[in-house]
Parts: sequence; structure tokens; C-alpha cells
Amino acid sequence: MPVLRPSNLAWRAVARRDRRLDGCFVYVALSTNIYCRPSCPARLPERKRVVIFPSSADAEQRGYAACRRCYPEANSLTPAERSVQRALATMTRHSDEQPLTLDGLARTCGLSPNHFHRMFTRIVGISPKNFHDFQRLVRLKELLRSGMRASIAGYNAGYGSVRALYEGAVSDLGMTPAVYQQGGRGLGIRYALASVALGRVLLAATPVGVCALLLGACDDSLIRQLSDEYRAALLNHERPMPPAWLAALRHAQREDPLLLRLGLGTRRDVFQAKVRKTFARHL
Repeated sequence: MPVLRPSNLAWRAVARRDRRLDGCFVYVALSTNIYCRPSCPARLPERKRVVIFPSSADAEQRGYAACRRCYPEANSLTPAERSVQRALATMTRHSDEQPLTLDGLARTCGLSPNHFHRMFTRIVGISPKNFHDFQRLVRLKELLRSGMRASIAGYNAGYGSVRALYEGAVSDLGMTPAVYQQGGRGLGIRYALASVALGRVLLAATPVGVCALLLGACDDSLIRQLSDEYRAALLNHERPMPPAWLAALRHAQREDPLLLRLGLGTRRDVFQAKVRKTFARHL
């Protein structure tokens, strides 16, 4: 295999420590004979002392050793990635716990709160609180659909108090909990469909905010789900999807390489949480 000097694109990725190109190639610092991911935090070598290989297997075949900071071997996770993976799993399993604190999550990962928050936000694209809030909303909607009284549903979902429920849930639901339980009675709901990397997506909103974000393969099935959830609302199909909504979807589609390696359910949860976070600024 010929030795490849870094192209301008590859060198920019290394210089910027761009995680988006992790897995696309590895680079070798000839001063140390160690190969790294593009995003490796180690000191940047001189460009003239760098060679590129398509994969970790190619680098190892030439006798180069894997970096112990960025773990560039195939299918390996860095300590930071393992911490984020563990945090996502913890928040998904314990979405109804209140409080699920930043300090507690950081301890679970063996990191300081500030370091954990920065790392999680950089890799996932939203803060731990944003992701936890989404999981809490999913639980709240399940309980409200079961017929549970709103105040009890809010407490069991992790809102902590009636005040916290009504301060947070109205914008999260796009309506009051009572109206949600009534199937959106009296509300006008706009919805539109588009394609994203995870499949077809239906985005629906009231004047307050997002009230539904559904993912699937079939438009008819997504529309039926929306109709079932908001059986008493007036649904208005927007064709085409408003540009501001598309902007929110495009922003949320950007996935870190770690997320591409996680389960489809986790990826969908992160995508939905990111859309809800970004939607307000594009509404």
C-alpha cells in the first residue's frame, strides 16, 4: 500500500479535530509512529510528518501502534464516548426520576460535572438536561393518555410539582395537559412530512410549539398516528413543509460518529430531542 500524504480535506479535519470524519481514515504521526483518529486531542504534528491510511487495519499492517488517547482501532470507543453512551442509557432507563442531576450523571461517568456537560453537549448536540426533558415528556404523554390525572401524571413523569408541570409541559406539549388528554379539542394543528436519514418524519405544531414528531416508513401510518393522538383537533396538512421547519430538521440531522453506532431507538430519541430544542428558534 502506498504511503499517502494528507489531502487538504484530510489535513483540515485533523487540524480541526473534526469528529465527523472519525472512521473515514486514520493518520500517523511519523515522529511517534502512532496512528490516531482525525479528532485525536493529542498535540498536532507537522503536516509533512503525517501520513494517511484508510483504516486502522491498514495502519497496523504497516507496523504503527494505536493511540492510547483516542482509541482509533476499529469498533473501539474512547473513554468520552463510553461515558456519553452510559449517560444516554441511564437517562433513558430512569426518565421518570426526579431529580436526575448533572452531578449524579457525571459521577456515574467518573467525570467532573463541567467536563461531562461539555463533552455530552459536543457529542450529542444538546445538553444532558435537554435530553432528559425529552424523555420526561415521553413519559408524561404516556401517563396522560392512560387517563391519569394531570397533576399525578406530572409528578410520576418527574416534573416534581404542579407548578413545574405547568411551567414546562405547556410548551413541551404544545398545549395544556388537560387539552392533550381531550385529544387536542378546539386546537388547530399544522403538520407536514419530509424525508430524513432516519426515514419519513411527520412534524406537527400548534402556535405554542411542537406537539408531535413521528418517525416511520409510511406517510399514511404517520398521519393515522397523529389523527389518533389528536382525535378532537383540526389537522391542517402543510404542503410543502415550511422552510423554517425544514431548517430545524436539517440542524437536528447532524449526527456525531458515536450516535451512528448506537441503537436506532437512541438515535431517534436524540433526533427528536434536538428538533424540539431547535424548533422554537425557527418557528
